[in-house]
Amino acid sequence: MKRLLTVLGSLLLCACSSVNYDVNPDGSTPVVYSAKQVLKWPVVDGAHHPSDAAVRIYIDPSVKFGKDVHLGDGVKIGAGAFIGNDVLLFPNVTVEEETRIGRDAIVQADVKIGKKVLIGHDAKIGRGSIIEDGAKIGSWAIVGSGASVGANSTIGSSALIESGATVADSEMVPSSTRVQALK
Repeated sequence: MKRLLTVLGSLLLCACSSVNYDVNPDGSTPVVYSAKQVLKWPVVDGAHHPSDAAVRIYIDPSVKFGKDVHLGDGVKIGAGAFIGNDVLLFPNVTVEEETRIGRDAIVQADVKIGKKVLIGHDAKIGRGSIIEDGAKIGSWAIVGSGASVGANSTIGSSALIESGATVADSEMVPSSTRVQALK
């Protein structure tokens, strides 16, 4: 019974998610580039930069990518990071050193992800959120826009952190739990 409730809760959270795809303030869809393509661009002042556009994407040479990763303009990925298969990092996402992002994760624009963070597969991180050093975000978890996840916190699988909510440093949010923003 407990397993059935967990599965049903996960399905409900996924069905209610509105953070699948990001849009610009004008309603247009942000442009993203294949990491495979970006790595072929020349490096100018520390950033991968195509000759025909004003795009700048910063990737430390030690970063490892899975297949079919897409990156937006202004993305910065630090040393020793791993970005899994089919991950989508929208514009101006910062991923610091030794962070791991699991397959099929979506990270919306203007997100800051600290050092040694673990983000599980199929997780969704909303626009403008902050994930502090050492945090762990479980698979299928959703972190809403403008949310803050404190250092060394753990967000269980299929948990929902509402837009604007704060998870304190070292806090444990159980799987399939909803954390509401303070009003």
